[in-house]
Amino acid sequence: MPAQFDSFGLRFLYPDNWTVAQREEAEGDEGITLELSEGGFFSVETTVTSEPDTLIDELAAAITSDYEDPERESITLEMLPDSPAADLRFYYLDLLIVSRIVVYQRGEDRDSLVIQLQAESREFDKNQPVFDAILKQIVENQS
Repeated sequence: MPAQFDSFGLRFLYPDNWTVAQREEAEGDEGITLELSEGGFFSVETTVTSEPDTLIDELAAAITSDYEDPERESITLEMLPDSPAADLRFYYLDLLIVSRIVVYQRGEDRDSLVIQLQAESREFDKNQPVFDAILKQIVENQS
């Protein structure tokens, strides 16, 4: 039976073997990080910005400051063709990590969602259908 997230205008189902990461009080309640059972995470944060590309650049810079020479590739997601997205790939402990960053604007006068999916490359590929299903739910529940 899948678990359900329902807060700050978002509702989606996710695997019941994923866990909700504890948030620091300073992080507020306008975001969630789900930890994958085999390692990795799915994170959604709300933000107000008119420059989605700037958000991606800022997250990519943070990853670059922590990990040596990440590769960055701009991508287009089928279910979010108008949303800027990028894949970053970097090595950590001899593992290839994939970190996908997507900025989804929920409407002209509404906030944006910064979505980050990250896992070791094999786990990322294995969870790709689940990631896509959650993204699809997020988009469909905004209509």
